[in-house]
Amino acid sequence: MYDARSKNEQKIKNGRGQGSGASYKPWIQARELNSSGTCSTPKDWKTGRTVELLSQGEKYYWHILRWDDNVVDIREQYPLDLEQTLEICDDFGIKHPGSRYSYMTSDFYVTYKNGSEKVFSVKVSRNVLNKKRTREKLMVEKFYWEKLAHVPFEIVYKDDMNVVFAENIRLVCAFYDKSSVFDEMSLLKHLIATKKIKVDMESEPLNFRYLLEVYRDVLPELEGGNAK
Repeated sequence: MYDARSKNEQKIKNGRGQGSGASYKPWIQARELNSSGTCSTPKDWKTGRTVELLSQGEKYYWHILRWDDNVVDIREQYPLDLEQTLEICDDFGIKHPGSRYSYMTSDFYVTYKNGSEKVFSVKVSRNVLNKKRTREKLMVEKFYWEKLAHVPFEIVYKDDMNVVFAENIRLVCAFYDKSSVFDEMSLLKHLIATKKIKVDMESEPLNFRYLLEVYRDVLPELEGGNAK
């Protein structure tokens, strides 16, 4: 148990779970997991920070959240106060997740432009709720945020996500930064990512060759910021 406590102390010393925007450091990093097949570490195109996503569902939902202009900040793998989660578990008579030295984390702690906040837990499907232990962990998380922190908490499921939307966002936002533009196609993606060109992102995978034919003649004008 000493090792677990010393690891916690080292993480706190290193600023894990602290900061916001470009300075935020998630409590868990993908490279720390034994199985990282479904992990991903995209670059936040708005802050430049490397994001630590631990599942395919987290990857999809992070892109969808990041596309929303009302979202100011997304802090992933956000740690919950250990003393409070221990107290919740003791009060409800359930075993604390991990050990009594293990910090619980929430997948996404989101701050919106209007100052409101919301926490999201990402699960594969509603079938996970058939497991008693999963329901117990979610109950602790929900109680922590809604009763103690007064922050809304929501479970989202990968099965319900618009994967086409998430993948379209990922493909265009790889060119969000103007420095990544090197030809007409990358310029097209840059202009879609920065929303100077508005297209249907949700219905089907973007046909970039077709879109390039449609917008080729106006790309220079749009690049200059003259588009309406």
